[in-house]
Amino acid sequence: MVEALQAWLSDGKHLAFLAGLIVLLYLARDAAHRLLRAVFLLVARTLRLVERWIGFGAVAAKARYERLTSGMKEAELQPRLPDEMRDVHRLVERQGPHDPKAQAALERLEAHVAEHRQVIQSYGVQLQAIQSSPAPARDVKLGHSTGIGLAFAIVLILAVGIAGWLNFALLERPMAEVVGDSYRIMGVPIYRLAALAIIVLEVAVGIVLLEALGVTTMFPQFERLEQKKGQRLAIIIVMTTALVVLALIEAALALTRDEISRLERELLGTLAGTAPSEAGEAAGAMARYAQAAFGLIIPFALAFLGFAIEALIRNGRVVLQLLLGFILESLSFAVRLLRFLVEGLLAVALAAYDLVIFLPLIVERLVRALLASRAVRSS
Repeated sequence: MVEALQAWLSDGKHLAFLAGLIVLLYLARDAAHRLLRAVFLLVARTLRLVERWIGFGAVAAKARYERLTSGMKEAELQPRLPDEMRDVHRLVERQGPHDPKAQAALERLEAHVAEHRQVIQSYGVQLQAIQSSPAPARDVKLGHSTGIGLAFAIVLILAVGIAGWLNFALLERPMAEVVGDSYRIMGVPIYRLAALAIIVLEVAVGIVLLEALGVTTMFPQFERLEQKKGQRLAIIIVMTTALVVLALIEAALALTRDEISRLERELLGTLAGTAPSEAGEAAGAMARYAQAAFGLIIPFALAFLGFAIEALIRNGRVVLQLLLGFILESLSFAVRLLRFLVEGLLAVALAAYDLVIFLPLIVERLVRALLASRAVRSS
């Protein structure tokens, strides 16, 4: 390559062309510099605008995260006094407002409400001070940890997921005998869909039961039943009965699965000419009882999935908001770094352009220095 370049430069026409090109680049230096600055600065300003937009989004996401955490922490400190308020209200209606017991209950309720209000206000002031302070936020112990709540939800979902997988393994084979294995929906055997339907039904019944018991608060409609104890009790009885029936059905299906397996083993043993042993029958009986116990217990375990779903919904949005803020901050940093790179490339491009025409620039500087020295001498 070097030899080819030397051969190309040895030609006088090529040297003349190169010299003319350098002269033209020298004459167009100011215009070329303006063009390069315009292009690179346009890209840099666009990146700066994008960086600001992403930065505003990151700030908004962080503020939203802080509002969510503050709301969750304040919600934990809110007075959980609806039951006490209803009891006091009933007592006042029965005994009258001037009864000593009613007066004492009203005083206790007022003291509890005032105490909780003071606690909430004090923590609210601390949270507002932390949010408005430019210094790094201090950790305020408000009795709530989003990470712990999310970890609890994930662990509970994993545990219930394993239970659901065992449940599916127990239901798959007997459901194949009940609904048949010749039908498919979108390539999935219908007996698998039937087993999944039973599992989903058990989870749904468990969620509704937890809501009716007041353990979880995912559905606001159940709050309307606070004053309707009869309807709430009816829902609890119906859902509990449905869960027990599903557990009994699953236990029966588990026994059916064991019976199918036993018949298959006996058939294979008969074809092989071997008689079943007493040890094998004892092991089969133990497996039968274990499967029945699993089938009876797992539906109640699946009912506790409502705890995990509620914790995942409440804590997951906070964690997702935190992740969104982190992602936006990372994107803003990447865009800022790219903008600095573009500004640095502008200086490199200008220096490279001047490097190409360094001979005319040297001559220009020498001429200017000579003219300046003559002007000084003449003055």
